[in-house]
Amino acid sequence: MKSAIFSLSSSLFKREEHVLLPVDSVPVTWSQLLSLRNELHPQGSLCPGGDGNGGWARGSPWSPFSPTAPFVPGVPGDPAGPILPGGRCKEYDTRKIDAEIAALQAELRGIKRWVLFSTSEEVGKKYFVNTGRKMSFNGVKALCSQFQASVATPRNAEENAAMQKVAKEIAYMGLTDERTENQFLDLKGNRLQYNNWNDGEPNNTGDEEDCVVLLLNSKWNDVRCLDSFLAVCEFSD
Repeated sequence: MKSAIFSLSSSLFKREEHVLLPVDSVPVTWSQLLSLRNELHPQGSLCPGGDGNGGWARGSPWSPFSPTAPFVPGVPGDPAGPILPGGRCKEYDTRKIDAEIAALQAELRGIKRWVLFSTSEEVGKKYFVNTGRKMSFNGVKALCSQFQASVATPRNAEENAAMQKVAKEIAYMGLTDERTENQFLDLKGNRLQYNNWNDGEPNNTGDEEDCVVLLLNSKWNDVRCLDSFLAVCEFSD
């Protein structure tokens, strides 16, 4: 706490509301300034708080003589922080905001499950979703990416059956040998331990079949990546 005495020969302003106080030529101690400041503010604090009002930045001293002191808005949901000795703001508690964010995330997960229920097939922690749209392989990749999903890629017989059930027509899979001819990898560059190729496939007809589709009989076939087939995406829970 400062013990110096200030002699004010001009008017003192409350920064955020511009309240004019005539204190001409009255000696004022630092503690009196802080007390006056608290009287002007209904919460007794100029720190950022849940009242939505502004305050001086955390860690910065409050001073009526510092017009450039950093001023920040209040944070909804946070309790207003107390002014500490020396006019410094206490770090505000973000636990309530964190809890609200967690609740919103849980609600979004529930909404996603509800939306997917009528258009998807669930296997373990994975959902296969029929988009109802046909396009090239690059189009399928872009579409699934927009929904923060990936192109459907069954990795075992159960997932293969689930994808076939939800697709109900020929659909692209997330496999390609565009960069590794005759070795089909997933879109992360990994080789699958499971496959279900149709008889005589992959055969790379015309030396241009670098993508894979799931046939109506649940078998796999290599095709041209420019051809249009159903887009099926997969989400992980």
